[in-house]
Amino acid sequence: MQENTGEPHKTLLDWAHQLRLNRLAVGIKGWIKEGRFLLDGQPLVQAGMRMPDPGDRLTFGASANHEDAWTRRIHPKLAVVHLDSDLAIVNKEAGLLSVPRPDDTGHSVLGLLETYLNDPAGAYLRQKIFGSAKPVQALPVHRLDQYTSGLLCIALNPEARADLIEQLRSKELLREYLAFTDGIPAANQGIWRHYLKLDERGYQQSVQRDNDPDATLAVTHFQVEQQFPRYSACRLRLRLDTGLKHQIRLQAATEGVPLFGDRQYHKATRAVLARGARSVPFGMKRQALHAATLGLRHPSTGKALQFDARLPKDLQALQDRLSDRQPDGSALT
Repeated sequence: MQENTGEPHKTLLDWAHQLRLNRLAVGIKGWIKEGRFLLDGQPLVQAGMRMPDPGDRLTFGASANHEDAWTRRIHPKLAVVHLDSDLAIVNKEAGLLSVPRPDDTGHSVLGLLETYLNDPAGAYLRQKIFGSAKPVQALPVHRLDQYTSGLLCIALNPEARADLIEQLRSKELLREYLAFTDGIPAANQGIWRHYLKLDERGYQQSVQRDNDPDATLAVTHFQVEQQFPRYSACRLRLRLDTGLKHQIRLQAATEGVPLFGDRQYHKATRAVLARGARSVPFGMKRQALHAATLGLRHPSTGKALQFDARLPKDLQALQDRLSDRQPDGSALT
């Protein structure tokens, strides 16, 4: 953009949009509020402020807190809730893959995060946060099933990933889930221990005998948070010691409390779908499982970090229905 073009005074939003033509106005308004548009190096935060053509004096850069500048919703199904030079904590909605499949060109958490962090317009922020404007690689630490919602930790350099994976192996990394189950456990709390084995396709788990050499021990701590006696259902808080594929889903089903909406391990849901029914119990179109709490030790500073994610809309609606409450909180009659 050149100076002194003779153009009339426009708002900061107009000039910012002209500078970032590939962005929607709503996103630019958020950046203005964060102070990411600078005039002569000073942040401007009033989108409606009128000014003559600023030319090259208007630049796109970092806000005062440059890490916070990148904590935002980056896709309809993905939000960044924490970012620093070592790791990102993201909150994903159901339906989004954690990592891309080899034969899948669709969206994934890793792909979306890398695209977002490596936006050409973000070179200044990368320099501030990572010490270099070079592309950032997102490295998986753990995963969530495609139709499980909630918090994921993504490492942003190999050293941080190695430290975080060691925390995972030593059970130092806290992973707690909320689940809504069709059934109530006999005890209010306890530990599930089962030996699981994946099928040859790597798609479905099954419970095996303890002495099966090809099976792996799965350990999950459970606690009943709320019971819904009318529907013989409950809300469980579950903490993982191990993190096998479909671990919670299969263990819950094996213990007689399958997750609502689980199309693989909930027999009632499978039976309804097999009959060609258009609806499933309580309208749950995916397993009622949410990664609600994530705790870790920062790999560089050693500081203890904990993050919590509230229930997404579909699970909040399920809880309201099980509680016989309307969306506005009033009781059903």
